[in-house]
Amino acid sequence: MSNTLPIMINDRDVSPLFDPSVPAIPFSAPRVNEIPAPGSIIYTVWRDQIDFIYVGIGGVGQSADTPLEKRNPRSRIVQHSSGRRSGDQFCVYVHDFYVIPDLIVSGKYTPDKGLLDRMTKEYIHGHLHYRYMVFQSDDSSRIVRDLETTIQRGVVGIGKPFLNPKS
Repeated sequence: MSNTLPIMINDRDVSPLFDPSVPAIPFSAPRVNEIPAPGSIIYTVWRDQIDFIYVGIGGVGQSADTPLEKRNPRSRIVQHSSGRRSGDQFCVYVHDFYVIPDLIVSGKYTPDKGLLDRMTKEYIHGHLHYRYMVFQSDDSSRIVRDLETTIQRGVVGIGKPFLNPKS
């Protein structure tokens, strides 16, 4: 841990999500097999390892009653890494806020089936990294949901995520 003070939310130290001394994992090599399963995760996404742009959760199940052993904390990272916009709000945000502006600036676009998803994937793989924390308890989906909402509202010294803040 760096010499920064702990970042406490709901009596939980979430400093590893924000600490620059904790290596961020590139989406180009997501290492999902290192994420313990089953359980739930909360993760922060960083653009060029500097800009805090997103906070998300995974492994929350289809409902609050989904048993712990049925929760897959890895699937969300895999989904984001694919760059496919269909059904993935994170990929839509990346496309809208980073890929489209690059297209406008370049002035070059030739429609091609799947091109925009490929461009989104290339952007994600070229610029985005994440840090995560795992919770493996029966109430882990509630824990990560509460942490996500709090972080979206802003963390002292960090601010709000660029792509999915809450007021």
